[in-house]
Amino acid sequence: MTRALPRAIAALVGLGLSGALVSCARDNPKAGASVAQVAGEPAAPQEGKTMRATAVAGAFYPGDPTGLKAQIDGFLAKAELPKLEGRIVAVMVPHAGYVYSAPVAAYGYKALQGKPITTVVIIGNSHRTYFSGAALSPDDAWNTPLGPVEVDQAINQELVAANSVFTSSRSAHADEHSLEVQVPFIKTVLPDAKIVPILLADVSDQDLTKVADALAPVLQRPEVVLVASSDMAHYPVYDAAKRSDTAMLDAIVTLDPQRVLKRDRELMGERTPELHCTLCGLDAVITTIMAAKKAGVTEAKTLKYMNSGDTAGDKGRCVGYGAVAFLAPQGAQQATAQASGEELPLTETEKRRLLKVARQTLEANFGLADKPSLDPGDSKLLAQKTACFVTLKLKGRLRGCIGELEPRQPLIQAVASRATAAAEQDPRFMPLTADELQSIAIEISAMSPLRKVAGADEIVVGKHGVVVKQDFRSGVFLPQVAPEQGWDRDTMLSILCTEKAGLPPDAWKHGAELWVFTANVFSEEEFGMAPPDSLKGR
Repeated sequence: MTRALPRAIAALVGLGLSGALVSCARDNPKAGASVAQVAGEPAAPQEGKTMRATAVAGAFYPGDPTGLKAQIDGFLAKAELPKLEGRIVAVMVPHAGYVYSAPVAAYGYKALQGKPITTVVIIGNSHRTYFSGAALSPDDAWNTPLGPVEVDQAINQELVAANSVFTSSRSAHADEHSLEVQVPFIKTVLPDAKIVPILLADVSDQDLTKVADALAPVLQRPEVVLVASSDMAHYPVYDAAKRSDTAMLDAIVTLDPQRVLKRDRELMGERTPELHCTLCGLDAVITTIMAAKKAGVTEAKTLKYMNSGDTAGDKGRCVGYGAVAFLAPQGAQQATAQASGEELPLTETEKRRLLKVARQTLEANFGLADKPSLDPGDSKLLAQKTACFVTLKLKGRLRGCIGELEPRQPLIQAVASRATAAAEQDPRFMPLTADELQSIAIEISAMSPLRKVAGADEIVVGKHGVVVKQDFRSGVFLPQVAPEQGWDRDTMLSILCTEKAGLPPDAWKHGAELWVFTANVFSEEEFGMAPPDSLKGR
């Protein structure tokens, strides 16, 4: 699928020199905007150093250094961050005029302030210039009222070498505001850091995957961080903007690109008056999620949300602003566990506790019991963030199965939430009824971290659960599925591609990624905890 041409061509709305709201990334240049055509040409060789001049200083942010520094410091001082655990691999921040969006952007940058970061990759969608692919900046530095910021040309060269989707274009960056407005903030919170500006335009899903694949190894370095530049809803009334933005932020923090795209389609399909787009940097945000996950991110957290009606605009025509942090676990223990893919060593006591939590959660949902305690007590494993699936079987037949591939909650909390989801949200079944509850047996699969494999030969049927991924499509089978169905490896992979991921049956042979995991699988039946009715009719 190729995205709309182009993703972001903008016309400024006159709101005074101190800031501007920007029109949506879906605007068509043929509808009236003047568009410069660029073919991703290399910058012409020049003697000495080259520096990109500011394009929107004095319009989107103050042009004098004293006023600019005071404004940024003021916004940072007012930002009060939630508790963040782990390494910040990426942040999403807005890019409108500072009086409108900087109160939110400051949250993202305060989270980076003082960190040992030497390079900031900034990615956004082009608002003014049409081209195809991912445009890097050939200049040696970008100027700001606070002084120049050096471009990390070494990383530029890595990205170009990694994939041909990257080109170098001075003209693509010349008038673009969405990356420029980030640079004074970077200069303030990370005064010695270099930048790698990347603009996206006319990109396909495959292009975004290529960009994410190239960025992932760069982001695995603790001294590098990624900044995704995007405003949110353009330009509905206040309540409609808030509703759209809340829905999109909820999707973003799931770290599921497909869910973000689906939510975007749903919201745009509602035809809300004056809602031109949900994220003007949709491609940049999708790429950030994919790259961040490949670099080890397991959690995303919204730091702040406001729209222009909250900051400096009226409530009749609003643009939304969100700040999000993307976090990876700290420490060698996580890396070792991820590399080994070992089964989670739960004790029988811990397994029984989790099964009781799942059962009592379902009973509480029907008003048949109080909600269970989710305090892990002295168990480190129940307190550890772990991905899991909860499977419900009705007299031996599947009645619901919902899980997650990335660890986002302590295991005991994840089991409770997945049990509810399996009962209520599996699209293959109607929601579970109270009458069925006594005929349901519960099974839990506590997963090891995902591990990418080079090919199908590394997959062991019965030991490994498998995830297949290609572009924005993916599917998963738990380790127990193939043995239960009597499938060999090739049959399992073909069915996984077609029935779970919507891919051709041989996609696993032709470019699709294969990931494996192990799972500690245990059930009520195993411990004699299943209700008697669950065994009838088998």
